[in-house]
Amino acid sequence: MKKRTIKMIGLDLDGTVFNEKKEITPHTRDVLAEAIRRGIVVLPATGRPQAGLPQQFLEIPGVRYALTANGSRILDLEKKETVYESLIPWKTALELIRLMAGRPGSAWEAYYNGKCFVDRDTYRFLDGPGMTPAVKEYIHKTRNFWPDLISYMEENRISVEKLHMVFEDTKERDHMLTLLKQDPRIDASFATSFNLEVISASSGKGNGLLALGKILGIRQEEIMACGDSWNDWDMLKKAGLSVVMENGDEETKKLADFITKSNEEDGVAWAIEQLVL
Repeated sequence: MKKRTIKMIGLDLDGTVFNEKKEITPHTRDVLAEAIRRGIVVLPATGRPQAGLPQQFLEIPGVRYALTANGSRILDLEKKETVYESLIPWKTALELIRLMAGRPGSAWEAYYNGKCFVDRDTYRFLDGPGMTPAVKEYIHKTRNFWPDLISYMEENRISVEKLHMVFEDTKERDHMLTLLKQDPRIDASFATSFNLEVISASSGKGNGLLALGKILGIRQEEIMACGDSWNDWDMLKKAGLSVVMENGDEETKKLADFITKSNEEDGVAWAIEQLVL
């Protein structure tokens, strides 16, 4: 594939930029820094909240923007302000949480104000199938415990960036996914075999990248997106150039303009070198 004129690159983190140790290799870091030096906007496009953004990505010189919570919130890191937001309204969020709270073998979480909150009295950490030590460490470090979280959210009318669930059983996850897919107000997806992610139907990584592109004067065809899983589908479908990791699932690979090497082989760096630099 010949090189393209790309002015923005949105990058999923887990399974994409990160290797399985949750590290960005020196080579990938150098390639991202070179793209930024050439005037390309490079940003994380992640399901994580703001508080979960990794310093090793943010410390790359010139990283200014971050797309968080699957596109529900985009930050200008330099100005320390939100430039785009698409939330689940508080009444809808409460309705969904009450549905989630009753599911067996699961735990629910709410993302708002850039953090992940869990109910202190009912939350239990679930060791989901395929959960690596690095994922477990990340979860333990980023959860904020709150007493009687549902009542607090109702009293304060808190709209949420994202609702997240972790399951002990993939079949139970798939059943919940089927239920949520029937609700036109939201979009439900997953990134692993043990999780479920719920955002507003008007949100999504793709909508977020397009919104930021409009703010910065970057056209759709000048946007590249790179991911590996279902929660990347929105940006892979809407970006001008879609790149999927070799370690991605087969359905996600069907959306690719280009399949790069795996996240263990500096696949993000290789794609940028082949297609952009």
